Amino acid sequence: MRFLFLFFLIFPKLLLAQELFIDSANKEYLYLGSTQDNEQSFMDLKTGAIDWIDKAKVEQMQQIGMLSPTEFWNKLTNNLIGFYASGYEPFWNAKITKNRLQFLHLKEENIAIKIDIKNSNLTYDFVAFFHSKDGVIGLVRNLDKRSKCDLNIAEPDSIYEIFINYKGQVFEGCAYLDKL
Repeated sequence: MRFLFLFFLIFPKLLLAQELFIDSANKEYLYLGSTQDNEQSFMDLKTGAIDWIDKAKVEQMQQIGMLSPTEFWNKLTNNLIGFYASGYEPFWNAKITKNRLQFLHLKEENIAIKIDIKNSNLTYDFVAFFHSKDGVIGLVRNLDKRSKCDLNIAEPDSIYEIFINYKGQVFEGCAYLDKL
C-alpha cells in the first residue's frame, strides 16, 4: 500500500485528467480548458452550468483535486457537455457526444461512435479515441498546459486538439467543451 501511494505521489498524472477548483465562496468547479476574452471556462459542479471566470478570479481559486479521464468524461456527459471541433484546409466542423459524432464537411453526417478514454502514456494528458463501424476514427487530446489550440477567432482558445480520419481523409483542428 505504501509503495502504491509513493508511486502515485511521484507519478500523479498517470491516473489524472482534469483539475478541480474551489473559489472563495466555496463553490467547486471543474476546469474545462477554454479561454476567451480574458476568461476561462469551468463547470459548476453543483449545477452543471458552464461559468466563464475572469483570470484574476481564477488566480485566487485553489486546486482541490483532479479527476481521472473516465471520471472527467462521465462528469461532462452527465451534464450534457461535449466537444465542438472545427478546422480548415478543408473546412469542417464536428460535435462529439457520448456516443455520436456529427460531422460536417461536404455534407452533414450523424455517426454512431464508441469512445475510449485514457491518459496518454507519452504525455500523461487526457486522450479520447473514437471509432465507428463505418471506419471513421479519431482522437481528441489535451495539449500541454502551456499550449493552446486557436484556429477560429469566433471560438475559444482551447487545450484540446482533434484528428479525424473520415473516409481516408485526415481532418485536423481544435476542439473545446460546451453544452450540447
